[in-house]
Amino acid sequence: MNLLFYKEGFSFFVSETGKSEKVHHFKVSHFNFWEKEVNKELETNLRLRKHFSQVNAAFISPFFNLVPNEYLGIDAEALLNFSEAEFENNKLLKSPARFGQTFVYGVSQSVLDRLNSLFSKVKTFHSGSVFVDFIATSGEKRVHINLYEHNLEIAVSENEKIIYYNLFETLTGEDILFYSLFVFRQLELDTNKTELLCYGQLLPNTKVFQIFKKYVRYVKAAIKDEDYLENFTLYNLSKCESFQVLSEEKK
Repeated sequence: MNLLFYKEGFSFFVSETGKSEKVHHFKVSHFNFWEKEVNKELETNLRLRKHFSQVNAAFISPFFNLVPNEYLGIDAEALLNFSEAEFENNKLLKSPARFGQTFVYGVSQSVLDRLNSLFSKVKTFHSGSVFVDFIATSGEKRVHINLYEHNLEIAVSENEKIIYYNLFETLTGEDILFYSLFVFRQLELDTNKTELLCYGQLLPNTKVFQIFKKYVRYVKAAIKDEDYLENFTLYNLSKCESFQVLSEEKK
């Protein structure tokens, strides 16, 4: 089972040999009671009350830093000094990504404890590590944007490497446009030459996708399969888990 936690709630997807279930969503009614409501749903949702051989949980956490691996010896709290903590009681975790980088991030200790009490084998990731591990890189600079609910991930790739990643809260379509074009401007990317690839809920028929075409010459959906595209992070969690196992075996 794959779980994706975010400010608005969480989504999950159960995969079984030969068949798969659709993606399910749970939204909290009050952000201030996020931990309480999420924990209750984890305990009472019958779809989650099964035996799973593996549970992969990704967190869209703004309390993070993307750190070159040579700095991982530094205390995690020091690495997160410039990030604002999400919860009163945070568990600090690390999520390896491609190209010699690691996401250091914080999640709710309460939710993590609940996951570990409910499921025998839980592997955790920052959503950014899943995103940068599976976006389509190339020799040319590309901008990649991944929207899930009101959470916008932006990554820039060049020469098969990630040269930029950040996560923004976007409450409106104008916010999505602002932050995306801000990255173009700050990195001095030419909107007439640099390709913009859209993932997540930025589907071709959405208003924001169509507006992007007025500002960026080359805009396209990163994947033709819209269901896969919309749930890009959630579907790739299993692949990310396998990818990291192989990386550990090679060490």
